[in-house]
Amino acid sequence: MGLFKLVRRVLQLQMLTILLVFACAWALGGKGQGVSALLGGLVGFLPNTVFALLFGRKDPGKSANQVVRAFYFGETIKLALTALLFVVVFHLPGISALPVFIAFAAVMTVFWFSLLLSNYQSLE
Repeated sequence: MGLFKLVRRVLQLQMLTILLVFACAWALGGKGQGVSALLGGLVGFLPNTVFALLFGRKDPGKSANQVVRAFYFGETIKLALTALLFVVVFHLPGISALPVFIAFAAVMTVFWFSLLLSNYQSLE
Protein backbone atom coordinates (compact mmCIF):
# COMPACT_ATOMS: atom_id res chain seq x y z
CA MET A 1 0.00 0.00 0.00
CA GLY A 2 1.56 3.29 -1.09
CA LEU A 3 1.85 6.18 1.30
CA PHE A 4 -0.95 8.22 -0.24
CA LYS A 5 -3.30 5.23 -0.26
CA LEU A 6 -2.55 4.67 3.41
CA VAL A 7 -3.16 8.33 4.23
CA ARG A 8 -6.46 8.28 2.35
CA ARG A 9 -7.50 5.08 4.15
CA VAL A 10 -6.66 6.57 7.56
CA LEU A 11 -8.71 9.69 6.79
CA GLN A 12 -11.65 7.54 5.67
CA LEU A 13 -11.51 5.48 8.85
CA GLN A 14 -11.30 8.64 10.93
CA MET A 15 -14.39 10.07 9.22
CA LEU A 16 -16.27 6.82 9.81
CA THR A 17 -15.23 6.95 13.47
CA ILE A 18 -16.50 10.52 13.77
CA LEU A 19 -19.87 9.51 12.34
CA LEU A 20 -20.16 6.51 14.66
CA VAL A 21 -19.22 8.45 17.80
CA PHE A 22 -21.54 11.29 16.74
CA ALA A 23 -24.45 8.88 16.25
CA CYS A 24 -23.83 7.15 19.59
CA ALA A 25 -23.49 10.43 21.47
CA TRP A 26 -26.68 11.78 19.87
CA ALA A 27 -28.59 8.57 20.62
CA LEU A 28 -27.40 8.40 24.22
CA GLY A 29 -27.30 12.06 25.17
CA GLY A 30 -29.25 14.06 22.65
CA LYS A 31 -28.41 16.81 20.21
CA GLY A 32 -25.95 18.73 22.43
CA GLN A 33 -23.86 15.65 23.16
CA GLY A 34 -23.93 14.65 19.51
CA VAL A 35 -22.79 18.06 18.30
CA SER A 36 -20.05 18.09 20.94
CA ALA A 37 -18.83 14.68 19.76
CA LEU A 38 -18.96 15.77 16.12
CA LEU A 39 -16.86 18.85 16.86
CA GLY A 40 -14.40 16.84 18.95
CA GLY A 41 -13.93 14.40 16.11
CA LEU A 42 -13.37 17.24 13.67
CA VAL A 43 -10.72 18.73 15.96
CA GLY A 44 -8.74 15.54 15.38
CA PHE A 45 -9.66 15.03 11.75
CA LEU A 46 -9.18 18.47 10.20
CA PRO A 47 -5.52 18.98 11.23
CA ASN A 48 -4.69 15.49 9.96
CA THR A 49 -6.36 16.32 6.66
CA VAL A 50 -4.45 19.59 6.34
CA PHE A 51 -1.20 17.78 7.08
CA ALA A 52 -2.00 15.08 4.51
CA LEU A 53 -2.91 17.59 1.81
CA LEU A 54 0.15 19.77 2.39
CA PHE A 55 2.79 17.16 3.15
CA GLY A 56 1.42 13.73 2.24
CA ARG A 57 2.54 13.71 -1.36
CA LYS A 58 5.71 12.04 -2.51
CA ASP A 59 8.31 14.32 -4.05
CA PRO A 60 11.26 12.35 -5.40
CA GLY A 61 13.20 15.59 -5.92
CA LYS A 62 13.44 16.32 -2.19
CA SER A 63 16.45 15.36 -0.15
CA ALA A 64 16.03 13.45 3.10
CA ASN A 65 16.83 16.64 5.02
CA GLN A 66 14.09 18.55 3.17
CA VAL A 67 11.59 15.78 3.85
CA VAL A 68 12.38 15.80 7.57
CA ARG A 69 12.12 19.60 7.73
CA ALA A 70 8.78 19.54 5.91
CA PHE A 71 7.52 16.83 8.26
CA TYR A 72 8.42 18.82 11.38
CA PHE A 73 6.92 21.97 9.89
CA GLY A 74 3.75 20.06 9.06
CA GLU A 75 3.55 18.61 12.57
CA THR A 76 3.96 22.11 14.03
CA ILE A 77 1.10 23.38 11.88
CA LYS A 78 -1.02 20.36 12.82
CA LEU A 79 -0.47 20.89 16.55
CA ALA A 80 -1.15 24.62 16.33
CA LEU A 81 -4.33 24.02 14.33
CA THR A 82 -5.47 21.38 16.83
CA ALA A 83 -4.98 23.81 19.73
CA LEU A 84 -6.79 26.58 17.85
CA LEU A 85 -9.72 24.29 17.06
CA PHE A 86 -10.02 23.24 20.72
CA VAL A 87 -10.13 26.91 21.74
CA VAL A 88 -12.82 27.64 19.16
CA VAL A 89 -14.91 24.58 20.09
CA PHE A 90 -14.85 25.34 23.81
CA HIS A 91 -15.94 28.93 23.18
CA LEU A 92 -19.13 27.70 21.50
CA PRO A 93 -22.28 27.64 23.65
CA GLY A 94 -23.62 24.31 24.88
CA ILE A 95 -20.49 22.25 24.30
CA SER A 96 -19.91 19.29 26.62
CA ALA A 97 -16.29 18.45 27.28
CA LEU A 98 -16.61 14.67 27.68
CA PRO A 99 -18.03 13.92 24.21
CA VAL A 100 -15.49 16.33 22.66
CA PHE A 101 -12.58 14.48 24.26
CA ILE A 102 -14.01 11.01 23.64
CA ALA A 103 -14.48 11.72 19.93
CA PHE A 104 -11.05 13.35 19.67
CA ALA A 105 -9.43 10.36 21.39
CA ALA A 106 -11.31 7.93 19.12
CA VAL A 107 -10.13 9.73 15.98
CA MET A 108 -6.53 9.81 17.21
CA THR A 109 -6.71 6.14 18.18
CA VAL A 110 -7.79 5.26 14.65
CA PHE A 111 -4.77 7.19 13.35
CA TRP A 112 -2.27 5.31 15.52
CA PHE A 113 -3.83 1.87 15.10
CA SER A 114 -4.01 2.33 11.32
CA LEU A 115 -0.31 3.12 11.21
CA LEU A 116 0.51 0.24 13.54
CA LEU A 117 -1.52 -2.25 11.52
CA SER A 118 -0.10 -1.03 8.21
CA ASN A 119 3.43 -1.55 9.56
CA TYR A 120 2.46 -5.01 10.80
CA GLN A 121 0.93 -5.95 7.45
CA SER A 122 4.02 -4.75 5.57
CA LEU A 123 6.13 -7.19 7.62
CA GLU A 124 4.17 -10.22 6.42
